[in-house]
Amino acid sequence: MTRINNHPRKRILAIGRPKFALAELAELEALYDVDFVIPTNRSETKSAIAEICAKTPAPYDACFWLFGWTHYKPFDKDLLEPVLPCGMFAGGGAGYDNVDVDWMTHNGALYSNTPGTPTTGTADMHIFLMLAALRGTSLAERTCREERWREGLPLFDDPDGKVLGIVGMGDIGREVAKKARVFNMDIIYHNRRRLPEKIEKELGAEYVSLEDLIKQCDVLSINCPLTKDTYQLISHKEFAKMKNGVYVVNTARGAIIDETALKEALISGKVCRAGLDVFENEPHVDPFFLNSDKVTVQPHYGGFSIGTIRKGEKLVLENIKRYLETGKPVTPVNESELRAVN
Repeated sequence: MTRINNHPRKRILAIGRPKFALAELAELEALYDVDFVIPTNRSETKSAIAEICAKTPAPYDACFWLFGWTHYKPFDKDLLEPVLPCGMFAGGGAGYDNVDVDWMTHNGALYSNTPGTPTTGTADMHIFLMLAALRGTSLAERTCREERWREGLPLFDDPDGKVLGIVGMGDIGREVAKKARVFNMDIIYHNRRRLPEKIEKELGAEYVSLEDLIKQCDVLSINCPLTKDTYQLISHKEFAKMKNGVYVVNTARGAIIDETALKEALISGKVCRAGLDVFENEPHVDPFFLNSDKVTVQPHYGGFSIGTIRKGEKLVLENIKRYLETGKPVTPVNESELRAVN
């Protein structure tokens, strides 16, 4: 059955409820009809979306989801087809490797993300994991919790004077660079496009090729998006070129680093220690990383602080509101592609 929206009020499907942007939600609810699906796992969320869409003869004008979607991703035809026809999808998160934007474009729908909102929180997590790797905090904490105090602990390392090699100098990479300067680190970076000289000077960062970065860095800092070009960007060949005892920090996407190659490098000592907030098969983590004292792990939690989620929720709802008012969200991802197919 073709659904036609003849309702005087536009309609929104919300996958989840905001925790902080309550005033913004109330504003949307005063202007539009908002239906909610409370997400759980993939199967139940998929069924709930299909059920609520089947109960109404009118289509949704827009659909949004917020954060904490690991258990029901990806956002694709399989999950969202019942919502069609829908003019716009809005998601929480800067990255959209878990969103089938091409499918949305093909079906005439805009997609908007929340760039910039996770910058500070993710950069903070990155610095935390870098210090944890350098100072060997996983082993030290376990020793202390086992009431063995400093028994058997070696002396660990310091950030002072280390070469920090940043791969990906977008918003988060730049914030990491700013924070790392406090620790008197020498900063080199590689990016798809070199930054303007003025920004390089402000950051105290030197542009180098990826190969030179890999060879020179003491701490490898991964901050680039996951694309077909960056999938397993760091693998066996790259680790072989690194200094012995290098440190690795990744708060971007797990699949940018070949996890098998990383495990081998940790076992051999080529990589001294690592700090990881992201993994290739989230939420399932290779037991090696969970059990190794050489690795400090976090559950992809860099962007999950109160301030970060509050900003992200507000931008998701602002994208919806702006689209319904003007036809264009604040942060569209596929606007030019959609224009091209139309």
